[in-house]
Amino acid sequence: MSRVERHKNEYSKADRQAVENIKPSEDPADISFAYGKKDAEPAGAKKGADVEVRRKGRAARGKADSANAEMGILDQTEEQKARSRKEARAMGDGRPEFRGKKVLGGFIGFVGTVILLAAIAACLALFVPHYAGIDRYAVDSGNMEPAISKGSMIYASQTDPSTLSEGDIILFVSKDTGNAPAPHRVVENRLAEGEVVTKGDANKQNDPDPVAYSDILGKKVVSVPLLGYLAAPMDTVTGKAAIGLVILGAYLLTVIGSRIRKG
Repeated sequence: MSRVERHKNEYSKADRQAVENIKPSEDPADISFAYGKKDAEPAGAKKGADVEVRRKGRAARGKADSANAEMGILDQTEEQKARSRKEARAMGDGRPEFRGKKVLGGFIGFVGTVILLAAIAACLALFVPHYAGIDRYAVDSGNMEPAISKGSMIYASQTDPSTLSEGDIILFVSKDTGNAPAPHRVVENRLAEGEVVTKGDANKQNDPDPVAYSDILGKKVVSVPLLGYLAAPMDTVTGKAAIGLVILGAYLLTVIGSRIRKG
């Protein structure tokens, strides 16, 4: 029960009449009473009333509210202060929003995401197919251009040489390249001799020596341009450590970008 209501209930009729002019919209906290004012006739009070109605002015009310708010802040614990700051950030502090940080954070996060996805894709492409029975070979010559460019990575699966047909691309051990794997296209499969005649797409003539079935490493499944340049470095311990650092650095970029965006 507010002071106004209590006054109307507990005091005399003359005193109650003194507060009849209090508007319902007024805040009861702004109303106070001064008693023992029989000789005073303040505005709004009936003659003979024993009470004077006093209202707080706007300035006094604002000063009191500020003091109460300040005391409330001083009385807060560190946990309450942290919660208040978090709520203030969520609601905004009234300052104009600075979008530069969001743009910068978004750009850093985007770069980190692209590098991270590219590094992960390279690792998957280089190491996962082996467990599916598919071997990879880096192309270090341009004999199969434009179908397969130099620096590409060829994935080949083992196959029965007798099933090879004209137009298939195979990898075989080539004496001309120091027993390094070479990709060429099958021109003819000589079942009786157990060998195939091959030719590079960029060459005008067939290879001078047929390829024996025993020298065939596999049949091409797919080729990926430029991936062969990564194969040699990443097959070493240093290369694997480097790609690990690249993945870690890219992940940190995404985290930093996210934090910058959030301020």
